[in-house]
Amino acid sequence: MAYSTEVLTSDLSNTFKIGVVSRITNIPVDTLRIWERRYSVVVPCRSEKADRLYKREDINRLTLLKLLVDKGHSIGTIAKLNNEELSQRLEFSSKGSRLVEISDMQRKSNVVAIGDVLSLQLEYSNNVDSNFYFSGIFRNEEEFHDKNKTEKIDMLVMEFPTVQGDHVSSIEKIYRESGASQLILIYGFMNNSTKKKLSQNSFVFFQAPISTEHLKTEIRNLAKNKQPIAPVKTNSDVRGPSPKKIYTTKQLIQLSSASSTIKCECPQHLSSIIIKLLQFEAYSEECITRYKKDAELHRLLGNMTGHARSILEKALTEVVTAENIVVEK
Repeated sequence: MAYSTEVLTSDLSNTFKIGVVSRITNIPVDTLRIWERRYSVVVPCRSEKADRLYKREDINRLTLLKLLVDKGHSIGTIAKLNNEELSQRLEFSSKGSRLVEISDMQRKSNVVAIGDVLSLQLEYSNNVDSNFYFSGIFRNEEEFHDKNKTEKIDMLVMEFPTVQGDHVSSIEKIYRESGASQLILIYGFMNNSTKKKLSQNSFVFFQAPISTEHLKTEIRNLAKNKQPIAPVKTNSDVRGPSPKKIYTTKQLIQLSSASSTIKCECPQHLSSIIIKLLQFEAYSEECITRYKKDAELHRLLGNMTGHARSILEKALTEVVTAENIVVEK
């Protein structure tokens, strides 16, 4: 069967091979073939080489079926149902799981999600979380603009099958017009130059497939990072005895050479400063015994240096925690 260049281009941009569909839906390739052969759940078209080519509506239907199977339904009992009936069953199975108290919403990050497959995955998952809530889940940008009546959006999640360099400006426009302060982008395929372009905007992006649990973990982390950091409590009496050390010299040496996942040298700089302060504390202690006349002054200097060291140790702990650096005991 011959294909014109125009038709072939259209097919390639709107259809997906079985391997890609498997990754998007989390349905094994063998299972997809069995479901098609035994139950005709979808009927993909074929390429010139007889490869299965699935449309977006096929992926949506398969996602519905997978969600119901995961909830305990037998594929044989639901294979002949239409999408509306499948959605009704999911709605019944998930009834009550998506309810969030208004009082809780006021304390959480407001998240909006836009995407064809993503909207189906999120609509029927348990989205109750102590850090965020979904105020809107939309299939596409048009639906978002038509139906979105929410107040300020804290985080926008967008899904695209492909993202090219010339798509970035439109993504930026949607993000800017939404008023969101953070963006998560889920993509099927993207080249390195486009990734570099997106990175300059500090966008967070992941390649599909991404499970709803993985996505919610990323949203949760961003929501937590958005919250104001609690001030470090310090002893206001900096003239009093200095706090105990948090890190040993060996640990500080280790941290001073640790690689940083965020491409900065904070662990190295902080460790070096703390080592210097520890040395000055030891120096002040020696001066107390060596110079009796100025003993009180050196004791005061040692105590104040110890408080400064303690504050920087807390700062170093924040960096160690944020970057998941393992400190040997």
